[in-house]
Amino acid sequence: MSTDAAITPDARERLRIHPVEEHGRLWSELWDEGSFLPWDRDAPNPALVDLLAERGTELGLGETAGKKALVPGCGKGYDVLLFGSYGLAAAGVDISESAVKMAQACSEQALKEKPISGAAAFVTADFFKDEFVKELHAEEGFDFVYDYTFLCALPPDLRTSWAKRMHELVKKGSGYLICIEFPLYKGIETGGPPWGLTNAVYDELLGLGFEKLIHYMPERTHEVGKGTDYITVWRRKAD
Repeated sequence: MSTDAAITPDARERLRIHPVEEHGRLWSELWDEGSFLPWDRDAPNPALVDLLAERGTELGLGETAGKKALVPGCGKGYDVLLFGSYGLAAAGVDISESAVKMAQACSEQALKEKPISGAAAFVTADFFKDEFVKELHAEEGFDFVYDYTFLCALPPDLRTSWAKRMHELVKKGSGYLICIEFPLYKGIETGGPPWGLTNAVYDELLGLGFEKLIHYMPERTHEVGKGTDYITVWRRKAD
């Protein structure tokens, strides 16, 4: 099932037509209802799995002591566990308390079957506010931040704020922002969520504060993005 098909017309309208200040509350309400999980794939994106396995050394995954990773809009937390399996102190943040509870339950079960060398934590928080940064003792920034289906879930009016926030969260001069660019198959004018994106939009949002190190179409990704997804790694500039 495609991502678009998984979102009912009613749910899409509830997220599309509202002041941006109401976005978090409406998203949380849909999670609370328990049946709105349009981007849940029961596993991390294979594109991220392959990137970390094949090119993780050049990103510093061989020396992870004390390093932190962040997954905004973490959903059920599969990506958090993946980063944690590399020895990172990984954390997922979601504005929905229901989503965080699901992530905690899923991770507890997964860790019983396959422990990780790092850590996995989940926090109910607003991505755009600082409380979770203090709670995670990450005032100096995160070594890795990962975005897949988070930017495209935000109203376009929040894109500049997203880029500014990423610049604040990624560690200055050494931290990496990993993006799976999605949905590139969808025209920007078609509405959302998910809201259509292009390579150029990412470049425009991140080009001033980050250096683009890696950009390619992955051999593997989730079915909905095959043939259009790109994976990009940005390093925050030292300013």
